[in-house]
Amino acid sequence: MTELGAISEKLQREDQLLKELNDALLILEVTALGRNSEFSFSERQISRSRQFVADFVKRLLSALKQGSSSLDLQPIIRRFRSGMKPVHDWIQDLEELDRQIVRKGKLENNTVVVLEDILSLLDDQFTEDLRHLYAL
Repeated sequence: MTELGAISEKLQREDQLLKELNDALLILEVTALGRNSEFSFSERQISRSRQFVADFVKRLLSALKQGSSSLDLQPIIRRFRSGMKPVHDWIQDLEELDRQIVRKGKLENNTVVVLEDILSLLDDQFTEDLRHLYAL
């Protein structure tokens, strides 16, 4: 596969992940703020969002703790490891997020911020990859 094709596939995977995480985060934030009635998200949508985030968090935790990750998580794991925030802190934050999702109560603001930080890192990676694509 050409470099252009490889980057294009990577961008498609990153784009899909960003969309799904953004949608899930929106639903979980609205629920956390107690404003679900204004947006009419169904219990099924809320449950699917929780499950998607829970699965994603478990994959991230596994990758951070074991040092290996699937192809789609490698960019964010690299960003975790090279960022100013220590990996140990990320692990603690993700473990707390996982606990809150499992409890199925409202997510606390500090855990919503962790999700927003992850989305920001993914968005930065997506932008970097897009720039690389246009540079070819």
